[in-house]
Amino acid sequence: MNPPPKILEAEITSSQLKVKLDSGITVLMPLEHVPTLLLATEKERQAMEVYDRSLHWEELDCDLSVEGLLTGAKEMPGLARKALEKFFARQYGRVAA
Repeated sequence: MNPPPKILEAEITSSQLKVKLDSGITVLMPLEHVPTLLLATEKERQAMEVYDRSLHWEELDCDLSVEGLLTGAKEMPGLARKALEKFFARQYGRVAA
């Protein structure tokens, strides 16, 4: 089995993630699939670290693999809940119930 392709370039906006791979494939993922990124601040989103086969956001404790991007995997509900709590705390100064 061949290893997954390597990431050449990644770009994130307020609504989508665009990842160019060395296989010639470009993956466009709506941030609705990754609530941690959707609910993050622009500064947090832009603090993306690009590795050969994954993307990482240290402050958000968020990682996306090439394999996950290629299969369209969505963020696990527990991690999405954590992102929602952080968003409410930032917006309203408290954690959601």
